[in-house]
Amino acid sequence: MALALAAGAAWAQGLRVRLAPGEVFAGDAFLLEVSAEDAALKAVDFAFSGPVERLGQTRSVTMVNGRASTTLGWRLLATRTGTLRLERLSATAADGRRLVYDGHPELTVRALEADPAVALSLEAAPEDPMPGDAVTLTLTCVTPALRVGDRTLSPFFDVDLFGRPSPRMPRLAFDAATDEESPLRAAGRPEAEGPEPDGTNLVWRVRYPFRAVRAGRQTFPAPTLRDVRVAALGPDGRGESVRCAAIGEPLTVAVADPPLDGRPEGYVGAIGKTFAAEAALDALNVKAGDPVRLTVTFRTDCDPALLRAPRLPELPGFRAYGEPARRTLSDGVAFAFSLRPVRDGLLEIPPLAFAWFDRAAREYRTAATAAVPLRVRPTAQLALAGPDGAAPGVPPPALVHDGATLPARPRPLWPWVLLALGAAALAAKALWRALRLAARLLAAPFRARRPLARALATLARTDDPAQAAAAVRLWAGRPALTPAELRALLPASPEAEEAVAAYAVLEGAAYSGGGDRPEARAALRRLLPGLRLLALALLLLAPPALPAADAFVREQAWAASVAAAEPKDYAEAANLWLRLAREGDPGREVLLNGAVCALLAGRPEASLTLLAHYERRHGRDAASDQALRAVCARLGQAAPGPWARRSFPEAAAWCAAATGLFLLALACPAGRWRRRAAWGLLAAALALGVWAAGLWQWCRTAPLPEDLTPAEEAQP
Repeated sequence: MALALAAGAAWAQGLRVRLAPGEVFAGDAFLLEVSAEDAALKAVDFAFSGPVERLGQTRSVTMVNGRASTTLGWRLLATRTGTLRLERLSATAADGRRLVYDGHPELTVRALEADPAVALSLEAAPEDPMPGDAVTLTLTCVTPALRVGDRTLSPFFDVDLFGRPSPRMPRLAFDAATDEESPLRAAGRPEAEGPEPDGTNLVWRVRYPFRAVRAGRQTFPAPTLRDVRVAALGPDGRGESVRCAAIGEPLTVAVADPPLDGRPEGYVGAIGKTFAAEAALDALNVKAGDPVRLTVTFRTDCDPALLRAPRLPELPGFRAYGEPARRTLSDGVAFAFSLRPVRDGLLEIPPLAFAWFDRAAREYRTAATAAVPLRVRPTAQLALAGPDGAAPGVPPPALVHDGATLPARPRPLWPWVLLALGAAALAAKALWRALRLAARLLAAPFRARRPLARALATLARTDDPAQAAAAVRLWAGRPALTPAELRALLPASPEAEEAVAAYAVLEGAAYSGGGDRPEARAALRRLLPGLRLLALALLLLAPPALPAADAFVREQAWAASVAAAEPKDYAEAANLWLRLAREGDPGREVLLNGAVCALLAGRPEASLTLLAHYERRHGRDAASDQALRAVCARLGQAAPGPWARRSFPEAAAWCAAATGLFLLALACPAGRWRRRAAWGLLAAALALGVWAAGLWQWCRTAPLPEDLTPAEEAQP
């Protein structure tokens, strides 16, 4: 059927309106042109009797006999059958004039019926895809062929500028777009194939490549065809053109995960036809605590995006930390795990089993790696990084094991030699010996009465059981004291048992939050004065009489320190070292390891307290100096000066040297010089003795930090 190209045109106020063509099918486009003479059109407003869609606008200016003519055009889409009538149209000229068109041209819109000779179909292959599969949508169009003699021609033609026909594909419309929620992703551009002869028909195919990325459903709309084809050729060689239309069926593609029934442990998400797993270590001979990297490689033909990091089982002798690093290979994916051996000896990464889904057999299979041996040498020092994997300003010190990496601090002998010489020079003087003996006898009760007086005063005025229990600990000279330890400090007697019972009552009330216990306080006020001399004697012997620290706790603390990887792990290790220190083992490795773990747990203030204990008891050395610089760098403050970091052994040595010189001066025969020097040396010895006594008292009574929590958990 030939298409009509009739147009309605009329003039009104210099306007010319044209509709072309005069007859279209529903879904076809038509043209509305508006032109004016001697006026430049700026805008046009129009309305039709039925719905139309605006597809685009054009503007042109032509010169005829020196006169300019402006033409504005719109491509419009007719969406409903019937008669379209131009109801109104007005234009605005560039000079402000308003031009009104009073004509009402009409346009006939006919319904386009489906061509029974044309068929459209849409298929997906495979029909039941899984994540990772390549999915191909195939749009197939079947139309009758045009026979010219022995030749089979396409019924769809275009005409070039010279009027020569050229065959082409039918005009197919299909929306293959997908969104982010779709289980399918476009994997390339569509590819057209054909035409292929099929009997008296021709077949065209358009293939759309996709890849399934996850489980889900995707519905594609029905494909459509709207075109003009040549139905037959007449005797004169001219073809009869007819409008044809066709519509297919929508297609739903369902992507399904492998079944859950029968899925084994260790499934890593692989769906394919081949799968292999390999495990390897980056070293085969390391020291205990050194980091090693375990690389698990999956080689498979499935989509690498489907593979997820496996979960490692418990590896005896190893501690895993951090998240695995992922690396995509040409034939698979590799995951690198960070491990740390926590004990020495011949260790082994056992065979690791991983499950995958065999697409061809439609069942789960398991692949295992080979065992990987690792020889771990013992080590006495383990360099640790900060909790965030980086050094905190200054590198933290190393953990030490059984003092193996802490060389013995040299103790100077000359102060004690001087003291021995002075004592030997005056050993023959009985008076001096009597005075020394009297001084010791008089000093002991005086030193014992001062804590007693403070304890009795506290017991008399307080009604808080916690403060009353602290007064008993002050009297005993112990920062932490249980009833069992108090019983061990006192000899077996009814008074001692009564004092222990009263102290237990106060401790129970303090922990339970109970009220005052006046009868217990009164009993302790009555019993403590009678026990002061015995308590003094036991107090002087308390350091060697303290119970030995639990060896199992020491091994626990060391193992926890080596295996720690997070701030909370270092906090737990620091609490174990603090437990050893509270139980009477303030050794060099205990205090230093506790300070290191407290620093790595994000608690530099607790680490500074432990380092102060370390230097007061054992003196300043390279390990403590490195630790103190790291702590001060974390706190943002300057390190204390050398004189503020003297220890009790140093003070005792200086006191011994001054006392020895004093004794030698007294034994010197020079009279006036001897007296002056003796008194000066005596004053120095007394000052140094006060200094040493103060340091010793601090070492015995200074409290240790409370149990630690990681810095991020301690925030409110």
